[in-house]
Amino acid sequence: MGLLHGDDRELLQALIGRKAFDIVIHGHTHRAEVRDLGATLVVNPGEACGYLTGRPTIAVLDTATRDVEVLPL
Repeated sequence: MGLLHGDDRELLQALIGRKAFDIVIHGHTHRAEVRDLGATLVVNPGEACGYLTGRPTIAVLDTATRDVEVLPL
């Protein structure tokens, strides 16, 4: 599992493209999203405060099944 917080899009793409991680979790964009890119699950939990989007969220990941649920706070 890889974890990244920041605005370095190139680094995020490198982590995903390397295929060294089955799951990559990232933040900083404040936009919740869950997507499969080949064998890599990419998760952004959104923003807990809801300051920018008006929608505070978290993501709950089951590492055994790779199921992800984005939940409102």
